[in-house]
Amino acid sequence: MYFMKIRHDVQALIFDEVNGEKRVFLIKFYDPAKKRYTWRLVKGGVEEGETEEQALKREIYEEVELKNIKILGKVYSYEFDYKDTHHIVSTYLVKGEINEKPKLNWDGDRKIVEYKWSPLDEAIKFLFWKNEKEAVKLLK
Repeated sequence: MYFMKIRHDVQALIFDEVNGEKRVFLIKFYDPAKKRYTWRLVKGGVEEGETEEQALKREIYEEVELKNIKILGKVYSYEFDYKDTHHIVSTYLVKGEINEKPKLNWDGDRKIVEYKWSPLDEAIKFLFWKNEKEAVKLLK
């Protein structure tokens, strides 16, 4: 009998408001599996001994070094299988500050090359994965 590995991931739906309009923080990197650049939400794995919120803060810092954040709570979750791993993803709503300048880092083997604060409709169009689009729709 074959058992898949299980990986718990956390994803940050980072947003701020400008003149009453919500903006979503997106990052762009080259996705070798898709052989193209993709826009994504900040996301990563929960390490042993960490809570989801600790992992979320660590991932945000590791990937983009945003410090002025406030985790508001879990708003969405989904699961998927990739290769030999079953991923369980918890998406958290995170209040950021649009004026804070991020520092774009390497995400594992992927270099984050760009970021933007997108209006909701634009973010939904730019995001590659359906579940990330669904999470952003919750802000409408």
